Amino acid sequence: MYVRRHRGHTYLYQVDYGEETSVARIIVRSDAAGTEGLFLVKQDGSLEPADDRSGFGSNTLRHDGLWPTPPREAVRDAVVIARQKAHTAEYQ
Repeated sequence: MYVRRHRGHTYLYQVDYGEETSVARIIVRSDAAGTEGLFLVKQDGSLEPADDRSGFGSNTLRHDGLWPTPPREAVRDAVVIARQKAHTAEYQ
């Protein structure tokens, strides 16, 4: 779990295996927002916001609804998972 403070709020980032193929998840929670955010992390480290997935939503603490970008360490850990998932998928 990674923690980041942004504009007076605390955000928690959890790297997760997820159900998607060849990508990892970073789930974002806030000290005040009522929903959770989701980023999908690809093998090359690129991030794709996925707030539109069931169970996730936009950041109610910001007028644009965006979640703050995850810390580099969280992205690095997610890349390792995404690469492992892609490698495993090759052999199935």
